[in-house]
Amino acid sequence: MANKFRIKCPSCGKVIDIESNTTCSCGSPLVLPEDGMIEMYRVGNPFGAAVGFGIYLNDIPMGHLANTGLVRIPVPYGHYKVHMTQGMSRRCKDQEFDVTPQNRIVYLKAHVNLGLFTNTVVIEQSTADQMPAK
Repeated sequence: MANKFRIKCPSCGKVIDIESNTTCSCGSPLVLPEDGMIEMYRVGNPFGAAVGFGIYLNDIPMGHLANTGLVRIPVPYGHYKVHMTQGMSRRCKDQEFDVTPQNRIVYLKAHVNLGLFTNTVVIEQSTADQMPAK
């Protein structure tokens, strides 16, 4: 399985998964940033709550993350905040971090804390060895 990277088209705003530099359906060239990467994994839910998590990177929608899904988002160096939603719930323990030349790849794992009336998405920093095989 080829590595896919999620990016947002700077012209039309469409979020798509690509394998390499290509062109969006709107005709705009899509170029993968070479600085850093945010890799997110959604831990499986044994209770069958397989609704996708909405991903927000610095408050910008970046698609969904399926149950046991993995997404790689190439990013330039900078400060980032990741927020995720599940269904109608917007409760989330956000993660904030910096992508730098010394910290080029940030690994995150997300899971749901089930609550009585509402669930909370929890995002935790992780390490490469705790992520699923590529």
